[in-house]
Amino acid sequence: MMRCAMCGYEFDAAGLACHTSCPLGSQCMVICCPHCGYSTVNPARSRLLTWVERWIKRPTPRSAPPTAQRRLSLLDLAPGQEGRVVALGDSEPEQLLHLSDYGLMLGAPVRLCQRRPTPIIQVGETELALDAALARDVYVERLD
Repeated sequence: MMRCAMCGYEFDAAGLACHTSCPLGSQCMVICCPHCGYSTVNPARSRLLTWVERWIKRPTPRSAPPTAQRRLSLLDLAPGQEGRVVALGDSEPEQLLHLSDYGLMLGAPVRLCQRRPTPIIQVGETELALDAALARDVYVERLD
């Protein structure tokens, strides 16, 4: 059942046939309200709407590790060990932009100073205290 956005009339869209003057005929994606004639796109037949719904509902894949043995979470490093950032997890874009202001971005060398009580890392000459959840979402490969 569909509800007309103009007049509020409820009708069964499956039972409606396209206008005889429509050049698209059976391929037409427009539904006209039988009460007021208001035209709207049939969401069940629109390829664009179907694609957008699938794209929005699709889970965001995490980037695959460059080499499974070398990719670690930042908290997997021992204090004092160094690594190079290879991926940043599901953090908010604003948060990633803020971290990049301090130099924490893809390819940046980092050193874990301490894990507890708060993870502290060194990026260049800057020491940053990170939230543990954020530190788990930063992936590095160990520099040997």
